[in-house]
Amino acid sequence: MGSGKSSIGKKLSKMMKFDFIDTDQLIEEKTGVDISTIFEHEGEEGFRKRESKILNEISSCKKSVIGTGGGIILLEQNRKIIEKMGFVVYLIASIKELVYRTENDKNRPLINNVNAEEKITSLIKERQMYYKEIANTKINTDNYDTVKISKIIIQEYEKNNC
Repeated sequence: MGSGKSSIGKKLSKMMKFDFIDTDQLIEEKTGVDISTIFEHEGEEGFRKRESKILNEISSCKKSVIGTGGGIILLEQNRKIIEKMGFVVYLIASIKELVYRTENDKNRPLINNVNAEEKITSLIKERQMYYKEIANTKINTDNYDTVKISKIIIQEYEKNNC
């Protein structure tokens, strides 16, 4: 959450001449409501089911950069699908930076009405082992420039896919 998945994903896809697919955006388009509303009515479990369904639907997409919600990694079935889909990039940032990037965004149901720093710290601890397990590369986005980071990802991708 706030690591730069969407902004870097969009820039990377343009540079590689790939499609950009954002799983959260697809969920919103299919349901006709935003993620916060889904969380409000179905809870996190309902949202995760929708997220898994979308991931299955796009799992055969080629020449695509896919931005997922940060929690998609929690389910083992999702991790297996993501691994099979291709090159996986784990974007990281400091807690301070993540709080700064997300503090005024009301479309973040997991950190609304709670201490954002504590919640983000907790989410990272819960998720980082899964990301490390399936990621082909890990990139820090603290001082991020989408072009620079996209170039690094392309270099790593080419190194791993030659």
